[in-house]
Amino acid sequence: MRISRNSSSVFFGRLFQSIPPYLISWLELFFKKEHVKRYPFIILVSSPRSGSTLTYQILSRGINSLYLTNLWNVLYAIPIIGGILSINKSRRDNFTSNRGLVAGMHGESEGLKFWHYWTSQGLEEKTNKLSVSKVKYLRKVFGRLTSEDLPMVTAYLGHSFSISQLRKIFPGCIFIYLKRDKLSNIYSMYNVGKKFSWFSLKPKGWQGAINMPIHERFVWQYNRIVDKIEKEIDESDTLIVNYEDICADPHTFLRNVKDFAKNKEINIKLQLENIPNSFEVSKINDNHDADARKIYDIIKNE
Repeated sequence: MRISRNSSSVFFGRLFQSIPPYLISWLELFFKKEHVKRYPFIILVSSPRSGSTLTYQILSRGINSLYLTNLWNVLYAIPIIGGILSINKSRRDNFTSNRGLVAGMHGESEGLKFWHYWTSQGLEEKTNKLSVSKVKYLRKVFGRLTSEDLPMVTAYLGHSFSISQLRKIFPGCIFIYLKRDKLSNIYSMYNVGKKFSWFSLKPKGWQGAINMPIHERFVWQYNRIVDKIEKEIDESDTLIVNYEDICADPHTFLRNVKDFAKNKEINIKLQLENIPNSFEVSKINDNHDADARKIYDIIKNE
């Protein structure tokens, strides 16, 4: 099932986003905000096309949690109201998406608008200039919305360039580093992104990489993203998982997340009845087609 990016919910969402934040932020004066010392955040980091959208859906639906919905991303300037309206206990059986876009107002959103506005996180690797006042406000918002029994799950691709920063913004958070078979991951990046001048995350030096032969460019992009993630993760707060293993047994994956989070004082309540026993996964081999062979040869000769 393909979900159109031109749906009415997306249209009205973009229309609402055009309203200057100061015209609606006054609404939050009616809601109490709290500051806490530890933030029960579960942050998914990965390269593009690694299976992050499905993994995000499994986490948000298999855990009693708060997550950034399409509605919340629309209401990015009034995060408490967006968060309260996003608390949705209904069961969602549809795990489809279209290049990371999940349909419906309660569909999982990466939250590019939200995270860029509040923390300056974008898709390009660079030093983000944080607004102290915005960060303080956002901490109070999540102090009000989350608890040890109701963690926040987020899976914005831009988080992969901001791991150290996120530790400082949300002390007590944990990371889930999602990895996929390298050839399959790069092939999927190439297959989706070959029609664009640049696709998704922009590691440092990306402007100079634009003129590389296209297959080499996607291998370069993948390697730089992974290098950035692996330089900043720490075994003390990061659970490393494989996409293929998650698809084979998502219930075991969620139990492992629960056990890992317990050590960080995050009390996860699982909702395994919302999650199928397995998912199909596509794994590309070097004989898949000529493009897969070219990518495989580049990887082999690194």
